[in-house]
Amino acid sequence: MTPARDVKNRLVFFYAMGIRVFAFLILWLATLAADAQTTFNLRKVDLPAPFKYTEIRAVRQDNDGYTWFTTSQGIWRYDGTDVQPFDINDPELPQSAVPDVIYCYDGYILLFFDVSHGSRMIAYDTFTAKTTKYLLDEHPVSFYNSPAGKLLIYSWKNKLWRFSRKDLLVKGDDAARLRGWGYNGVIDNVIVDKDGSTYVFYKQKVVKLKDGTVSFNNDTLTRAHDPGFKFSYAKNVLCSSAYLFARFPNGFIIYDKRTLKKLYEYLGVDIPIVYLENDRFVVLQSGAGQLKPNNKLFKVQAFPYIGITGNIKTYINEPGANRILIATEKGLFELTPNAAPGNNIGKTDFFDQFFKDKSVRCMYRLSNGKLYAGTYKGFYVADGDNARLIATLAIYSITKIDENTLLLGIEGANGFATVDTRTDRLSFIDSKGRFIFGFSLLKDGEDYIAGGAYNVYRLKKLTGGQWDPQLLLHSDSLGNVKQIMAMDDHWWVATSVGLFNLDRNNRLKKIFPLHESYGVYAIQRDGNNFWLGTAARGLIKIDKTCKILSQLKFSDGLAGDFVYSLFKTNGLLYAGTNGGLSVFNMNAGMQAINPPDDPQYSEELNHSAIFYDEARQQLIFGGVNGLLFPDMDHYASARGRQSDVIQLSYVKKGSNGVAPPATDLFAYLEKNIVLDPGYLFMGLKFSGGLQSRQHNFLFRITEIDTLWHKSNLSNEISFYGLAPGTYTLQARFPSVIDSKYWFKKNIVVVPHFYQSFLFKLIMVLLIGLMIYAAWLYRISKIRGEHLLRTTIASDLHDEIGSALTRISFSSELMNIKQKLDSKVVEKISADSKGAIASISDIIWSVDARNDTTDDLLLRIREHAGNMLENAAALHIDARGLERVTTLPQLMRQNIYLVFKEAINNIARHNVSPEVWIMLDNQPAGMTIMIKNTIDAGKERSTYTGQGLRNMQMRAKRIKANLDIKNDGRVFSITIRMRRW
Repeated sequence: MTPARDVKNRLVFFYAMGIRVFAFLILWLATLAADAQTTFNLRKVDLPAPFKYTEIRAVRQDNDGYTWFTTSQGIWRYDGTDVQPFDINDPELPQSAVPDVIYCYDGYILLFFDVSHGSRMIAYDTFTAKTTKYLLDEHPVSFYNSPAGKLLIYSWKNKLWRFSRKDLLVKGDDAARLRGWGYNGVIDNVIVDKDGSTYVFYKQKVVKLKDGTVSFNNDTLTRAHDPGFKFSYAKNVLCSSAYLFARFPNGFIIYDKRTLKKLYEYLGVDIPIVYLENDRFVVLQSGAGQLKPNNKLFKVQAFPYIGITGNIKTYINEPGANRILIATEKGLFELTPNAAPGNNIGKTDFFDQFFKDKSVRCMYRLSNGKLYAGTYKGFYVADGDNARLIATLAIYSITKIDENTLLLGIEGANGFATVDTRTDRLSFIDSKGRFIFGFSLLKDGEDYIAGGAYNVYRLKKLTGGQWDPQLLLHSDSLGNVKQIMAMDDHWWVATSVGLFNLDRNNRLKKIFPLHESYGVYAIQRDGNNFWLGTAARGLIKIDKTCKILSQLKFSDGLAGDFVYSLFKTNGLLYAGTNGGLSVFNMNAGMQAINPPDDPQYSEELNHSAIFYDEARQQLIFGGVNGLLFPDMDHYASARGRQSDVIQLSYVKKGSNGVAPPATDLFAYLEKNIVLDPGYLFMGLKFSGGLQSRQHNFLFRITEIDTLWHKSNLSNEISFYGLAPGTYTLQARFPSVIDSKYWFKKNIVVVPHFYQSFLFKLIMVLLIGLMIYAAWLYRISKIRGEHLLRTTIASDLHDEIGSALTRISFSSELMNIKQKLDSKVVEKISADSKGAIASISDIIWSVDARNDTTDDLLLRIREHAGNMLENAAALHIDARGLERVTTLPQLMRQNIYLVFKEAINNIARHNVSPEVWIMLDNQPAGMTIMIKNTIDAGKERSTYTGQGLRNMQMRAKRIKANLDIKNDGRVFSITIRMRRW
């Protein structure tokens, strides 16, 4: 072999070995990563009272992110901030009903109640608000959402039921009928794999059902004959790609999916929670426990169950959801594996206990975890689980000089000191006999600018590690210095009386506030502007000219109006106040973020007692009762993302202030929010889901106001008396700018009928018709008046004109004769009396005071009596007139004139006749008859003269029929008309 070939072979050998070693390292690192301990974030779900410590019996989450749970008082839904009862006003499903199992599927709420002969299932369709009831053979033990779009429900007796929106509940196959199945007892649990394989667990055994066949294995337990080694029932089952996990109340068994052989058995302390992570079972064990990990089958994770109060009733780990909901006897908990760091990083129980009840004025933490803290009781150093007192001094401020030295500002005495972080040895800086307060420290090149009481100093660095405190400025108007901030060529000095400008020539000028005095404790730059923490004025934002741009006070979400410290990071402004910690989202209009449910966040914090630990990216505050390590992860997540979606939780509708409003939990499924007539009040409740930390949101109705209004997810938005119409409701989280992530829904206020367009159109038409009717009435009245005048004129012309003509003729005749003729005089007298009577009749007929039936009868009797003095007999009979008192003028006039004409004819053509006058007002109609006897030997006449034609004309005027009869013995005139 040539040397060259030998070298080549060696290179190939070493290259192959290198590849193997590299692959082994990769595999080894992957194994280490897999075995790495998972971090957890456990938090108690903040259910409102009285559910905070209530026993949760069952819990389930639907596809819309709402959490459904049951208690001994009924069924409830939690939207992240509020709990509402599930009440559908069904007598068979009262709100207080407590189901044994609850499940959410495809818009259905499925409730199962165990009864003596099976399990009663109630399916509530949230889309249609309809309820369907079924009866299953036994208690359901397992559910599976099949790829075919159906929910598979398995019962205790291994009966299969299929449920879908299309077919509803259909009974499926019976496993007992499959060939090879030989068990008829109660099963423990069922799980269905992705490939459709069904695994049935019973009596520590597992059976596989696939394509109509049964596969089983008769493996016995390793310690089957040990009386103390006995499992109960498979409480939970999980399935990975290769293994099956059956959890029992007193242990677990792992099976091979292919052979169904038992691979691992554990009997011992209960393992309350097991979940699947990266296709591997993760067992959460309390403390160290007895269980050791198995690299092939499962991973053991130590978990502090002490953080969960009450016994665990059940838990759910929805597929694809990186969290576990745990229902206990004392409430609901959320467990998030692999939680991002930041939850009180660096906080230890030792810190909490040691600094409790110590008022911490300042602190500084080294990268190695060593913590220095100044308190009113002294200056301490804490390292790990040990702490000791360095000096009985009140340290007000700490800053870093170099890697091994800290500079301290002291209240009174020498004013300043240094501490060696390697030995914790404290060294005073010579104050040259002056009594100095070291309240604030700011690095300025190699020197430090320090603030005290009415003084500003320069700590000048000398050779040999010495320092010289030089007085830069003394002013009785300065007050106590709280903070110094370097500007371009000067400093801003925040003091107990305001904000001052100090230039490099030591000239001092007050710049804020100009016309009053109040403390400015802290300054925080915000771009070209500045936030000031003030005394009793809250947070004030100013520009470089000290013009006030905005202000936040207690009413705006600030924990207290005395703001002692400020810090800005990741778009959040942290403010330490006399009422605790406040955090504002600077990218969302300074929306206040609610703190975690911990009373420590509401304890008073101290001035300038704030430190940012860059190594751990953790803020630390000092307060009157110790240290506060705020949950940075809580506030960062509460700040929200650009894609966070807000959703409608429920809608309340009410008609008045007496009856409670009706709550619709499923209004978010409707296209529009419809407010029917009669509802005066509408309340809207929004939610962000269980995982959302954002509590504040914005909303508006574009037709009413284009400005966004602030609200909180815990509150309802109320509307009263919305006018009918269609409105556009929009809502979003402050962090969401893109409108495609906004909540948008129309509010349709249905008008009452009297508010509708149709009603308004009808009213316009009615008013138009009324105007038209009034116009017609006016026209008819004018026509009536015109007709009355014409009638009066005609009557005057006919009656009076003819009489006057006769009088004129008689007078002319006497004039021609030139002598008094008694007959002519009698003729003139008779015509004059007739004219007077006609005028009296005309006046009577138009006088409204005579419109009664009594006046008509009186007039008829009077005229008949005057005209028929020589009649043999006069009979007047009136019947049925008591139901009517008044008559229209036109009817009264024409009836009387017809009667008058008839009486005049009788008197003119007969001698001593017998006369009958009858007025009969009956339901069939009004009949007026005037008849008289005819003189014997007188020729039969039809009376076709002008008088009879006048009667016919007057009858037509009152829409009556006139009938004239003459049989030679009796002459009659009959008038028929509608009933009076």
